[in-house]
Amino acid sequence: MAGNTLKTCPDICPANTVAAPPKEYLKAGMSRGPENPHASPYVPGMIKPPEPKVYPPGAPPRYLPQPTDSTSGDILGMGPIGPWAAGHLDWTPQAGTTGVRPVVDKYSITRYSTGEWRNHNLFMLTPRATDKAKHADATIKRDIKIANENLDKKQDETNSNLGKRVKDLGYWKKQVEQTLRAMDDEIELLDQDRSKLKGACRILNLPEAISKECLELRTNRYEPDLVRDDAEQELVKEVAIVGEIRRVFENTLAKVEEQMANNRAAKSAIESDWNDKMVALKVDKQCLSFTPESSLLLYHPGVARWPENASNLEYWLHYCAESIKNCDEVRQKSENLRGDLMTAIVKGGQDLKTQGDRTNAALAESVSTTEELRDKLEETLKDNLKTIADIENLISYLKDELRKLGERTKLNMTRLHARNYDRPNVENCRDEAQYALMAEAKFIKETTESFNGRMREAEAIRSELMKYRGDLEKEIASKRKSLNIDQDRLARVRAHMPKPEEFAGG
Repeated sequence: MAGNTLKTCPDICPANTVAAPPKEYLKAGMSRGPENPHASPYVPGMIKPPEPKVYPPGAPPRYLPQPTDSTSGDILGMGPIGPWAAGHLDWTPQAGTTGVRPVVDKYSITRYSTGEWRNHNLFMLTPRATDKAKHADATIKRDIKIANENLDKKQDETNSNLGKRVKDLGYWKKQVEQTLRAMDDEIELLDQDRSKLKGACRILNLPEAISKECLELRTNRYEPDLVRDDAEQELVKEVAIVGEIRRVFENTLAKVEEQMANNRAAKSAIESDWNDKMVALKVDKQCLSFTPESSLLLYHPGVARWPENASNLEYWLHYCAESIKNCDEVRQKSENLRGDLMTAIVKGGQDLKTQGDRTNAALAESVSTTEELRDKLEETLKDNLKTIADIENLISYLKDELRKLGERTKLNMTRLHARNYDRPNVENCRDEAQYALMAEAKFIKETTESFNGRMREAEAIRSELMKYRGDLEKEIASKRKSLNIDQDRLARVRAHMPKPEEFAGG
């Protein structure tokens, strides 16, 4: 139609031809990427179970204290241990493990010794006159009554606050005790798992020694069987997997040692907090039990003031909660690490068992193939021996025929000699008998030469068969040697391969 533009596909017929970017090819020395499927770092659990006949191609950890972790919320910005561990006053940000611990083990109450002070004032203000005495008597008694009532109120208020403080200290002491018991249990469990990991590291020496001994035994095979077969590949992979598992175990053990130090530091800090709370609770209970009639009351001049190292209530509450929180955080990291530790042990043992199954399967297949080849070689050797016997019989038969040809040759020669030299004069003629004897001599000579050629051919064939027999016997001996190594000696050695349960049990 008129006015309609021709629509074309922009991918096939672009309106504006743009030159395609030149193709880039790999230059000399450049790699297309890793071709080995095991080039990446080893991860427990990556080994797949063995497959029949078809051969397919084959946690720092977060769990370490973080620099941004808060220990107490103070302005010092301490490291993973926290500023509440007992330390020296010469703390520096580079230390990272100790801090200035605020002194919280001194508590006091404001107390006034009013009795003697009032008695002294009464003595100084009592007038010498009687009216003044009466007025003073009434006034002082009234003041004393009011003062005693106010003192009782203040003392009741103080006792109430002390009782409330004792309850708060008892609550936080109980929380600290629970945290401390949980940390004790965690340290004990982590120590047990560490012992299991060390035992797994010791047990790991056995499969490594077994794999290396199997590789060394297979080097004793004879020359034709020194091949890089699947069994050899699996044994080499088994040695590599043992090394990777050992690397994971050693890294995990280093993390466990570091976490154990953190656990003990957290336990020390929480024990210090618990000890401070026990002392403070004992002091406050003793203060709460005091009455004006107690026998342990003494004068302590100058105590009615705030100590220089006294903390406020908000900071004390923050410290109590933060101390428990820090200990719980360390304990949680320890629990996570224990989970990773047992996962590494279990997965490592399973991977080693899986690889052992793959190796045993490859060895069994190699043994089966070698047995089939040995049987075939023995059958071929029997056929070769039978063929040698047949060719020797043939040679013997050819010798008999040559001997018979010799007799015929002598007969023919005797006849020709007699007819050539014994017939006189004209009788020595070339008759039909003479021509027949000459033809017979020629045929006997040709037949003898043919038989001698066949004799040489048979002798060469027998020599070749004898050489082939020796080669077959060497091959059979080689296969029997390989079967003895793979089927007997390697089987006895690999029977001691540890099971995954032994790794988990430590």
